[in-house]
Amino acid sequence: MAEGSAAIGRTVRAGMAGWAPGLRTCWAALVAGAVLGLLPRALPPALGFLGLPLELAATTLAYGGLYRVAFGGPAGFRGLRWGVQEWRLLAVQVLVTVILTVVMAVLAVLVGAVVVGVAKSNAPGLDITSVDAWRAALGGPGALAASLPPLLSMAIMLWLFLRLSLAPAATVDLGRIQVLSAFGRTRGVVLVLAAAGAVLAAPAIILVVLIGYLRAIAGFAEGTLVPELVSVALVFFYLIPVWTAALVDVYRLQPAPTPGTLRT
Repeated sequence: MAEGSAAIGRTVRAGMAGWAPGLRTCWAALVAGAVLGLLPRALPPALGFLGLPLELAATTLAYGGLYRVAFGGPAGFRGLRWGVQEWRLLAVQVLVTVILTVVMAVLAVLVGAVVVGVAKSNAPGLDITSVDAWRAALGGPGALAASLPPLLSMAIMLWLFLRLSLAPAATVDLGRIQVLSAFGRTRGVVLVLAAAGAVLAAPAIILVVLIGYLRAIAGFAEGTLVPELVSVALVFFYLIPVWTAALVDVYRLQPAPTPGTLRT
């Protein structure tokens, strides 16, 4: 327990220690990423399909600058540069997104099957078109059984995301695309990453909740621009720098997996 707490503390300290240097050395990349990250919110519905590519490009710009500086790569102008590392990081993000999407789709089918099974066991004559019938079938003794699969699916998705979280660092460090080949680098540190990530994200979450509360009191509309700007600023000028610094620290401490294995 003490060793795990020490590892969590070290990771949190590494993330916070890398925050100011990350902003100072890569502010141009972070600004460019933030501006690009705002564009999907301004797109008309007809161009909504461009939202994901723009967001991927935005985060790639930010991560590219931070990871290049961390591993002694080309600095660019205050981190702003689009070169081979950015193309590799973009490929990593796309591959990770595909993996997570496929797993999520499979889990959704399994969860749906379990929920339907629980509902029909509680109400054999279930009318699947009635919301009230579903509510009654999944209430009472079936509520717990129906809630466990979604919670387990969320835990699996978080675990998989964290197991793949060192792929960008490995990609920039080794100079080639690393996704499943970087899976083994997070062996034994998933709980550390989860706990450290929760601690590092806590200030941003508190601020977002506070802004939402103040917005509700003031009666602002849901589409108000200020909350959008704040959320993007938090992502690019706080969460991305501290999370990258934390991951770089963990990556440097973790042994490389045996070539050709996932070291699960």
